[in-house]
Amino acid sequence: MQGFLIASGVVAGHCLFWAGQAVSLALIAVGLPGTWGMIALALVFALCTGFAKITAWGLLGMCVAAGVGEAIDLLGGMAGARYGGASKWGMAAALAGGLAGAVAGTVLLPAPIIGSLIGAFAGCFLGAFIVEYHRARNAQEAMKAGLGAFLGRVVAILAKVSIGAGMIVWMAWRIYLA
Repeated sequence: MQGFLIASGVVAGHCLFWAGQAVSLALIAVGLPGTWGMIALALVFALCTGFAKITAWGLLGMCVAAGVGEAIDLLGGMAGARYGGASKWGMAAALAGGLAGAVAGTVLLPAPIIGSLIGAFAGCFLGAFIVEYHRARNAQEAMKAGLGAFLGRVVAILAKVSIGAGMIVWMAWRIYLA
């Protein structure tokens, strides 16, 4: 009976671990820092297993990957705005607009998690658009900068989700196949 209880606990622990990883990946998809949740769960797993499967070096590598993902997330809207022809002020406005939009979307829209994503996308677009329109008085140029900021933010979220998915694949490999 004791062996059954231990095995049941291990299975339950793995189920909770992977459910947490799935939630963390979903958080990344809506613009929240889920990679750090993944690392926290991996650290708990490593501590529970004596670092047998997930090592300290592996956790460090995950931290580096998460940092790269955060940098991509932070700078994606700016890079897109630049690609769309925005000035340095337009790029800065895309960054500030994305951050402000995420906060406003969380507070103002009825679906808090989705609201932050919608707000971040809209804020990136509007930040670049407003500054570039004010600077050049050309709606077409401002629209191009705004769309660039929006698309840059979308690509950044997709890149960060890919990093999170890669972290999950690496953990599964380390836990079950290595």
